Amino acid sequence: MNGTVTLTIRQFRRATFKAVNSSQPALIRVLAGAKRVRSILGAMDVVAGGVAVLAPRLDMTIENCPAPDGPYQAQLMVIPEELVGCTDHADADKCNPMRATTRERVVAAFDRSAVYARDPAVPERIRLNAVREVLLWLAEEGIGFGRLRQPLLADRLRAILSADPGREWRSAEAAEMLAVSEPTLRRQLAQNGASFGVLLADVRMSVALGMLQSSDLPVNRVALDVGYACPSRFAVRFRKRFGLAPSSIRMAATQGDDRASLDAAPAFDRIGTKNDRSGTIPVVSEA
Repeated sequence: MNGTVTLTIRQFRRATFKAVNSSQPALIRVLAGAKRVRSILGAMDVVAGGVAVLAPRLDMTIENCPAPDGPYQAQLMVIPEELVGCTDHADADKCNPMRATTRERVVAAFDRSAVYARDPAVPERIRLNAVREVLLWLAEEGIGFGRLRQPLLADRLRAILSADPGREWRSAEAAEMLAVSEPTLRRQLAQNGASFGVLLADVRMSVALGMLQSSDLPVNRVALDVGYACPSRFAVRFRKRFGLAPSSIRMAATQGDDRASLDAAPAFDRIGTKNDRSGTIPVVSEA
C-alpha cells in the first residue's frame, strides 16, 4: 500500500477546468477562497474551512475561486485506494462524494492527518490510521467515495503515464507494461473515443497544472518535466486544454470579477458533464 501525498495548492485566478479525472482518490480541505465541483453524480460547493473527497475515475468540472483578498488555497491529500474500502463503516458504500462539511471534528482529523503525512518521523501505520480516521468522520456526515468504478484499461494507462510524464513514451512500451498487446491497447482506447497520443498529451497537461499550482518551479522547467523541450509549444497546448496561459495560474487577476467570491459566481446546474475524453488529475494535483 502506497503512502499519502499532501500538497498545498495555490491559484491566483479564477478558472474552470473541464473533464478532470483523477486516477487516485483524494481528500481536499479549502483554506481560502472556494471550490465548486460538478459531475454526473451532482454538484457541491466547498467553502473555506470545508473538507470533501475527490473520487477517482469520475469526470468532473472543477472551478477554483480565489478569495477577495488573496489566492485560492487548499490542501490536497492523495490517499491509497486500498484505504477507501477499509473504513469499516456500515454505510460506507452509500456515502455521497458530492458533499462537503465544515464540521470541526472532521477538519481537526484532516489537519492531524496532514501533519502526520509530512512528518518522516511518524510511522507509516500511524499515518494510514490517521487517514482512516478522516474517512470515518466523513462517513458519519454521509460523505465518502461510495462504490468506486473499477479501473478500465485507459485508467490504468493514465496512471502509468502520470507517474513519468516526461518520458519519451511509445504505445508498444506502455502496452507491455499493461500486459496487453499494442493492437489491443489501441483498439480499447479507440472504443472509448481516445488514442494513445491524445491521452499522453492530456496527462502531461494535467501533471503540469498540478506542478504550477503546488510549486514555484519556472514555467519552462515545468514544461521540460512533462516532456516539452519547447516552452512556447507547451504554452499553446496548455491554453488549448485549460483555456488560460500557464503563467496565469500564478498571476493575480487585474479585473475584480476574476477574483470574485463563490457567492458572486453563477450557480452550477446539477447535471452531469459530457465526457470529452480529456482531463485527469495527476497523483499530486486537485485541479
